[in-house]
Amino acid sequence: MPHPHADGAGPRVTPWRREWLSASLGCAVADTIFNPLEVLKVRRQVAMGSVSGSAPVPASTLALARAAIRDSGVWRGLWHPGLEATVYRAFTYTGFRIGSYPAVRDAIVNTGAFGGGDAVAARVAAGAATGAIGSALFNPIDVVRIRMQGPAPYESTLVAFATIARREGVAGLWRGWGACVARAATLSGAQLATYDTAKRRLRSDDPSSAFKEGPLLHFTASLASGVVAQTVTQPADTIKTLVMASKTDGLGTSLKKKNVKGAWATARALVAKSGPAALYRGFWPAAARQGPVMVIQMPIVEQFRKAMGLEYF
Repeated sequence: MPHPHADGAGPRVTPWRREWLSASLGCAVADTIFNPLEVLKVRRQVAMGSVSGSAPVPASTLALARAAIRDSGVWRGLWHPGLEATVYRAFTYTGFRIGSYPAVRDAIVNTGAFGGGDAVAARVAAGAATGAIGSALFNPIDVVRIRMQGPAPYESTLVAFATIARREGVAGLWRGWGACVARAATLSGAQLATYDTAKRRLRSDDPSSAFKEGPLLHFTASLASGVVAQTVTQPADTIKTLVMASKTDGLGTSLKKKNVKGAWATARALVAKSGPAALYRGFWPAAARQGPVMVIQMPIVEQFRKAMGLEYF
């Protein structure tokens, strides 16, 4: 495929940068639309998952939404919290993990380590790798986003970055990175592998087929990937939120003390207090977000890819 600027007119943009940009734009649109569901998921996880018992437990996600709207209105109560950080995250972590996936997938497939070109394991490995690397690099944005979406946000996104670094040290911005990487690896591996595999298995070269390359195929593969991904990743997502959300270790211990525990300690304490089902708290708002996000996100990413001269995913 000829490069769009092969004639020398205008700036040259490498395919990888176009992959990243097309993914970032699609993710920014989808994540902005569904930010209220992410806010509800985070707040419910924080309230119901608090093993210290200090947070009030909402009767339901709907009750939490009603309280937010009553207190601050739809925009300030549900849409605005963490929205700026959500867009930053789309253009960094999410854009990176989705935009880098095709190149990493093809490189892994070419090694033959996981079998032939249709090997699902190769796609899981590629998605897990880009998700893990992206989350490790851009962990500070996730910390700030969760703090801004929680019940007591900072004055602004930039204030959040500065305050966390000042009060908790620069390492505070990488707080919970282990849980974040685990969550990103499981999410990205399940999500992208399911989308890629479902699309390849369903796609037909018959122009009259309902599953020829196009919106219906993208929609169907996206819906399947969203359901699978959120089911697989919910436990890691819950622990990630608890570790990043508060200024304690998730067990009620102040960060100013030296015995700050990690994600595994938080997980053990949560399960001991409320049972394994506690790891799936916030699942319904998360699933209600993840399915529709993928249904909108990946088809939009596909169209941005096409507009930028790239092949479909």
